[in-house]
Amino acid sequence: MNGRDANHAHHSSTGVEEIWKRYDAVVGLARTDRLAAESALRTLAGESLAPELMARVQNDLGVLAALRGAVEVAAAAFAKAIALRPHWSVPQQNAGLIGRTLAIPDAIPIPSARATRIAIVSLLFNWPSTGGGTVHTAELARFLGQAGYSIRHIVVQYEPWAVGQVTEPVDWPIEFLEFAEGDWSRVSVQRRVRAAVAGFAPDHVIITDSWSFKPRLAEALVGYSCFLRLAAQECLCPLSNIRLLMDGRGGWQCCPRHQLASPDVCRTCVTQRAALSGSLHQDERALAGFHDANYDACLRRAFSEATGVLVVNPLIAECVKPYSRAVHVIPSGFDSQRFQSPSSPSSLSDGRLRLLFAGITAEPMKGFAVLLAACRTLWEQRRDFRLLVTAPPTGLQADFVEYAGWQSQRELPALMASCDLIVCPTIAEEALGRTAVEAMGAGRPVVASRIGGLPFVVLEEVTGLLARPGDAGDLAQQISRLLDDRSLRERFGIAGRKRFEDNFRWESILPAYTALLGGPWHN
Repeated sequence: MNGRDANHAHHSSTGVEEIWKRYDAVVGLARTDRLAAESALRTLAGESLAPELMARVQNDLGVLAALRGAVEVAAAAFAKAIALRPHWSVPQQNAGLIGRTLAIPDAIPIPSARATRIAIVSLLFNWPSTGGGTVHTAELARFLGQAGYSIRHIVVQYEPWAVGQVTEPVDWPIEFLEFAEGDWSRVSVQRRVRAAVAGFAPDHVIITDSWSFKPRLAEALVGYSCFLRLAAQECLCPLSNIRLLMDGRGGWQCCPRHQLASPDVCRTCVTQRAALSGSLHQDERALAGFHDANYDACLRRAFSEATGVLVVNPLIAECVKPYSRAVHVIPSGFDSQRFQSPSSPSSLSDGRLRLLFAGITAEPMKGFAVLLAACRTLWEQRRDFRLLVTAPPTGLQADFVEYAGWQSQRELPALMASCDLIVCPTIAEEALGRTAVEAMGAGRPVVASRIGGLPFVVLEEVTGLLARPGDAGDLAQQISRLLDDRSLRERFGIAGRKRFEDNFRWESILPAYTALLGGPWHN
């Protein structure tokens, strides 16, 4: 007899824990009073239980019956357990111990080992996407599947929010939960997500691609082994996930607070600045009931009860550790097949070097305005470079700027490899800095802001240089160093490629997931 494990599933969150507490108590009782335990299990068997729990109860009844010599009763109980969970090998093995070979329903063979099942739950997933968190979700599903895990990606679709839009073929199983406007509510999303997860009966669930709604998804999945994945600072900054605020003087400043430590301060901030966050942030907070009296308790419970919280840098880990039983720093993985062996960049016909800004120019947090100011300063001193920008041409024109247009995940590595250095001038605490990792994958040196996860990605004076965030003068100075020194660019590029291969390829990341999820196959 075994107590509760990560495989059990329930039909509703109401009364779930009470049922399992009763079952766990019976398991404990069986160690001292088998007859009393058998009587209690028969009482449970007479109730309406989820199939996973009922199968466990029937298997335990069979074990207790076998121990008192009632072989026929034991065989009947094991047969019921097998009928409820055909792929669960335990009751079949128990039947073998009493010399019985029991038929498996519908001739489904019980394998000696089965693939570990992982459900990935997404509220805000679209594909294709250049968003780092979404790209990671897609590749997580793909590479876990390739490693032998059984994957089901449960994706919420809601047209008014433009979420759940998958317009290119994917190579992992997706179950879409489509919602109409009349059925779009917190309770409805929770109910259908829970039903979809129960239908898959996973060993573990990874909750990703959600912001303020993440604790509500965890609430819906009470009883499962759940991992919360933070792609940025969601659940720490309910305003925008980046803890970046206007300073009242037209500039920006990083906020030292976070929601787990100071919920009242963060709630007031959202009330005062709600209009400064995007419409999707506002809509998602409303769906989550962010201002409801029970939201803070739900948030804290989600973190404290999660099997683990997955973060991408040590700074976020330190924020979360006081509120979680286990926090794991696992950077986003990157598909090494996207990156060719590094080669020297092709020179422009006029001999000028190329800097690359791969980001959204209209997002203040990305720091394009800071980079533009730095390049204007450099342009006054030298004319040996061009700034390549992955955006369509805009009204902003300068002699040193060239617009390359939007780049797909397939196209971006080649563009990076054609440039001499990559600049990541963000002014916000980005969790990882995906562009910096991709630059290293392409074998190119990086100039990045000394903020958020970037100092953990870009090793200063090893794979690149760091500048004070928001300081155009310092940024210009660091860029100038690399423009002046070809050998330094080459040395940083080689070291960056090695760091990419050792620390950020999926081949390097997967062992960390295997350590948490167990092997791809188990009995």
